[in-house]
Amino acid sequence: MATVAIGDIHGNFLALNDLLGRVLPTLEAEDVLVFLGDYIDRGPDSRGCLERIVRLKQEARHQVVTLIGNHEHWMLRSLRDPTRHSWILGMEAFETIASYSPDAAGCLRRELECVGIRLITERVRIPYEIFFDLLPPDHLAFFESLRPFHRAEGVICVHAGVELEGRALDSQDLEVLIWGPDGFPDSYCGQDAVVYGHCDNSVEDENGWPHLCVKGNRTFGVDTISKGVLTALRFPDRKVLQSGRFMCGGAPVGLTKPVQRRSQQHI
Repeated sequence: MATVAIGDIHGNFLALNDLLGRVLPTLEAEDVLVFLGDYIDRGPDSRGCLERIVRLKQEARHQVVTLIGNHEHWMLRSLRDPTRHSWILGMEAFETIASYSPDAAGCLRRELECVGIRLITERVRIPYEIFFDLLPPDHLAFFESLRPFHRAEGVICVHAGVELEGRALDSQDLEVLIWGPDGFPDSYCGQDAVVYGHCDNSVEDENGWPHLCVKGNRTFGVDTISKGVLTALRFPDRKVLQSGRFMCGGAPVGLTKPVQRRSQQHI
């Protein structure tokens, strides 16, 4: 049985669709596909990414596990408490909102402009329902069902990291799992291999192509999406699969020619 972990997506639908086209044909019914979180924000098509993954979870013959990232965590916090604004202030959330409704994004921008500095100095309520009421029910159910981690044979899958000593996962704080503890991954000394996203710590080769961050303590960082590339790592054989390059910044996504490179080396 194989476990395939896919790193942060951040609204880059073209990279997601390209990578899935390479990964899905390799999976058997007993295999598990794990998404490590951060599906939304930054990129232009968070809605398209959600629709693709929700449909995959409904139709796939293999198990699809979806983990929570810090971006989804802060978005849900604003859903439950409209006086909490870290998502909209610090996560490039307007890209997500606009992917569902440019009008909703414009309306919320005007709300923030009217509130001004009081957004930080006071517990001001912002009508986030302008956005959340637009979410299809299956998208909202997707967000609310996200898991904190997935343990497979030989590897822990998590968004950002685990406690350095490798304490039992069920007893670890969600903040640690979605933000990573100080010293991770370099000072990790647990017994399990860990595959994680979040950190944007890819290693670029001489051609500027992003590769995994692999440490001698069996930690594997697969967050390469800031370079326009989405990365998957398969266990137990540690085969790497990557999308072509689809940049979301600078030239509009979809007009940037993807690099037709397929990374399938083993590490």
